[in-house]
Amino acid sequence: MRPRHSFRPASLAAALIALPTTAVVAEPPRNSPPAPAAPAAAAAEGDRDWLERLRLDPSSPPAKAHADQAKARRQAEQALRKLRHQHFGRIKAQAVRQEGLLKLREYSRPAVFPLLITVFEKEDADVRLTILDMFAVAKSDEGDAALAWVATLDPKAEFRQAAFERLAALRTKERPTSDRVKFVIFEGLRSGKPEAMTAAAQLAANLNLVDVMPWLINAQVTGQPVQQTASLGGNSGSDEALAWIMVGQQTAFVSDLVPVVGPNAVAFDPQLSVVNTGVILRIIDAAVVTYHVDLHNELVKWSTREFGAPTDGLGYDINAWRRWYAQEFLPKLAERAKGAEAPADAATGGR
Repeated sequence: MRPRHSFRPASLAAALIALPTTAVVAEPPRNSPPAPAAPAAAAAEGDRDWLERLRLDPSSPPAKAHADQAKARRQAEQALRKLRHQHFGRIKAQAVRQEGLLKLREYSRPAVFPLLITVFEKEDADVRLTILDMFAVAKSDEGDAALAWVATLDPKAEFRQAAFERLAALRTKERPTSDRVKFVIFEGLRSGKPEAMTAAAQLAANLNLVDVMPWLINAQVTGQPVQQTASLGGNSGSDEALAWIMVGQQTAFVSDLVPVVGPNAVAFDPQLSVVNTGVILRIIDAAVVTYHVDLHNELVKWSTREFGAPTDGLGYDINAWRRWYAQEFLPKLAERAKGAEAPADAATGGR
């Protein structure tokens, strides 16, 4: 029997990246002919060079920025939890809470925005809304992403709505929606939680992010086959089934007689058995498909508004939605953009 290996590609790649770039080669015996170049060694060298190019340089600006943010979060986490314990939670004295809100506003560095969401996620509205205002005042990509996260993944509808209102107010022609907001929408759609998926669809529709509409199209229907986990006879093998249904009749009969003898007496002890007749339905495999109705309804309303014609006839046919988006919707958007550019060219005299 071959041994099983638990190495995963990601773990193996990480291990390869950690290896040094120089290799130790054993010295061949003296007076031996030179060994031919091994193609496998050359391929390994090429793979090593490729992995080296993928490795993030610790001295690069993105790596330094990420390290600085991680350090700032580690330093601020304990202070934020102490602030929550001393001024919020079960404390209802307004003077104490107001003092805590003033101290809370000092943590305006974008690096600590994720901590503000997680540490104070169970606080009352005064604290939560103050944090949302801090995100909005920052007017940064990090602040927009934090607002989008709350608007999409927060369990309470009132805070989702408050975050969306602040995010929508920040969007202007000169300051379009950040790509980080789109990534948050993607995370909401792939979360598998109906409430988060619907909130992500509403956020994309309300911000009119037409370039993320394919994500909504693909997220309308989700599902995957269920692995065989049950067996009719309790044995593993080709006879496995997920479930079974039997429609039949049971008939009892005497399968054996055991004689019983006593003083001046004799009798028989009958052994009863049952024979089954009928039909049995065995479920060998199954596929579970989830139709996200609320997300679908948001997509239909949004696409109908932007396209100018009803799209509810597409139903849950993902391929039909994809054809509509590529062959009808995108050309109409291009035509609309071209028509909007014509008056601008006429106003500038074609310059």
